[in-house]
Amino acid sequence: MASYKEKVARDLERWIASGLVAPDKRDAILATLPDARRLDAATALAWIGGALLGIAIIAFIAANWDGVPRIARFALLIAFFASACGAAAWAAHKRRTLLADIALTVAALIFAAAIGLTGQIFDIVGSPQAALYAAGVAGMALALAGRSVGAAIATMIFVGFGDFQGAEWFDRAQLAAPWLVVFAPLGVVLALRWSSAPLAHASAIGMLFALFWFIARFENESALALFFSVLLAGAAYAARWLSAQHRPHASVFYGWATWGALMFFAIAGYADSWRGDFNWGLPHRVAWLAASGATIALGRFDRHALVTAVGVLSFMGAIAALLTDLGLDLMSAAAVFFVCALAALVGGLMLRRKGKAS
Repeated sequence: MASYKEKVARDLERWIASGLVAPDKRDAILATLPDARRLDAATALAWIGGALLGIAIIAFIAANWDGVPRIARFALLIAFFASACGAAAWAAHKRRTLLADIALTVAALIFAAAIGLTGQIFDIVGSPQAALYAAGVAGMALALAGRSVGAAIATMIFVGFGDFQGAEWFDRAQLAAPWLVVFAPLGVVLALRWSSAPLAHASAIGMLFALFWFIARFENESALALFFSVLLAGAAYAARWLSAQHRPHASVFYGWATWGALMFFAIAGYADSWRGDFNWGLPHRVAWLAASGATIALGRFDRHALVTAVGVLSFMGAIAALLTDLGLDLMSAAAVFFVCALAALVGGLMLRRKGKAS
């Protein structure tokens, strides 16, 4: 979706052509609006370098693991972690926010590795899931302490891996909820407060993973998937409205909520059929096609690339599902596609007439 400044620039061209705004006022109006923040090459390389530095430190410790005494190993882990935190504090004091953010992210990576390595040092047997959750808690603490987007994103990754750790996560006897149910909404709040698009993407994906966790864990998947689809459709509508009010990064949540709504609607048509129970069949596929087409139209109307791409991918999936259900009966497929095409043409003409009337 275009930035607010880009939208105003387009509108100014129309207003100037209509005589509503003087041409010499254009630059002055645009100068009052902030430019959209974009990730430049230098910043991207800095983040890549920071991540590789954290991996290099972990690899260095692991490579010299056997030849170092136990106490020295533990001291080495603490030294590297303290150095990263100290570098972050120094950078924050000097108002070098990017360096502070990268240093805290490196500290989160070192802490995550240190959990497992400390267990090996002192022969402590623990759960990999508990280690990942502990790394997530530490990462979020570092993120909150230093306003670190990178540490918060690392937290989403650690907690997500913890939620899906091991093959037993499909076991319905375990009724615990995924930790992403807590951490992903917290990430949403932080993304909005810190105006961070990367964290917005990470937390939105985390929310979708948390909902999918419930689908895979509990019975009545179709009903639950349909409920989540409706819930996410409502969230997409709310995010679209907030985006129209020029709330930063609301368009990110708009795109991912739309993606989730279509994904869970598709799952709803197949979930119970995995066990040979009720299958929605043709009505579900036709509704899926219609929803995908509406999403494409909405994405184009809003000039939202992610929503449009989601609609196109969903439309392709719906066509493939429909052809599979029809057993590649081309006459039946042609009839269904003709009805859908007719409905799309009629809907387009009605919207065009409504636009002209207004």
